[in-house]
Amino acid sequence: MISEDLRFEGFDSRSWTNLISLFAPNVPARMAADAAPSDAPELEAQPDAQEKASGALVVVLDDRERVLKALHTVRGRIKGLEYPGHDALPQLAERWRAAQVFVLREGVVEEIGERVAKRIERGEDYVSQLLVVARTIREMNEAGLLHTWPRPMAAVPIPTIGMVRRALDTVLPDDRAMVLVVWNGAAPWTGVALRRRGGHIDLVAGPDLIARWSGPLGGDWRRDYRVISDAVARAVAPVHLGVFTDLSTLRRLLRTFEPGAWTRAVAVRDVIVHPTPPYVAVALGADAVRAAAKESARWLGGIDALGQLAPLARYVRGRVAEVASVSQTLGFDPLQVLAMWLRRAEPPADP
Repeated sequence: MISEDLRFEGFDSRSWTNLISLFAPNVPARMAADAAPSDAPELEAQPDAQEKASGALVVVLDDRERVLKALHTVRGRIKGLEYPGHDALPQLAERWRAAQVFVLREGVVEEIGERVAKRIERGEDYVSQLLVVARTIREMNEAGLLHTWPRPMAAVPIPTIGMVRRALDTVLPDDRAMVLVVWNGAAPWTGVALRRRGGHIDLVAGPDLIARWSGPLGGDWRRDYRVISDAVARAVAPVHLGVFTDLSTLRRLLRTFEPGAWTRAVAVRDVIVHPTPPYVAVALGADAVRAAAKESARWLGGIDALGQLAPLARYVRGRVAEVASVSQTLGFDPLQVLAMWLRRAEPPADP
């Protein structure tokens, strides 16, 4: 699904960091942090309780659950760490000011590597390989050889490569492009355009290249989006999906679980989807149905009005949600999973 001859161009350090920060909000903070004074720092004392939780605590155990090594990925090695057991990972994270905790048996990393090597076929692309790695790590979790805290993705099924390909066929068909541009004020803040050919994504273009295609803009993104969409279509391929919005709106929407949030944003043109492929229109309709059900329950003191109308209404409501084919194909809602991830990864606010 990712071409061996992938062209990746049109980004500078600022626009690339901006794009990554939408989905990994701790990256800019890590880049801005001062470098460690040593290549092998050691954490001699327990961190102050007022320090922000950051990084990961990695603990390696032997077969008797004795600590062989303990490492905080930001603060360094830890001497004399006492392991209280698998049920106390939240307390361990709190004590050592870690955002995540990984506890693994000695030899687990090598075991994962061996299993992955046996399961990957020659010629498989990067996505296939990543899915194999994810399934292998989950096996280690389920076998009790690897313990992690928190586990926000524990209930998310790992799709097969066939499921991912079918979802990609819906999102970005062959010989089509998709584009995302995010503004901050009157100027584009970051953006990306993707092209798919022969079943593979062969072009990832950044805002510098998009600006070269589109030429000068007028400073009003609610009008400029058409210029950009037409320019990408001329330079790359017909645009299948375009998403245009401002930074504050996108950050809010990517973190929300509220039904109807995306639909309202599109309705009031805080987000412009142009062109709007059928699967997006159906997904927005399903989102509106869920929002209407929630609002009716609130107005009527907890009674779901749509659910009370008739069995036919319940059937239609359920089917509309299923027709949102990307979620149906993958077995989970990717936007909900992303929101869960971003809420967990968001750097804690200053008190």
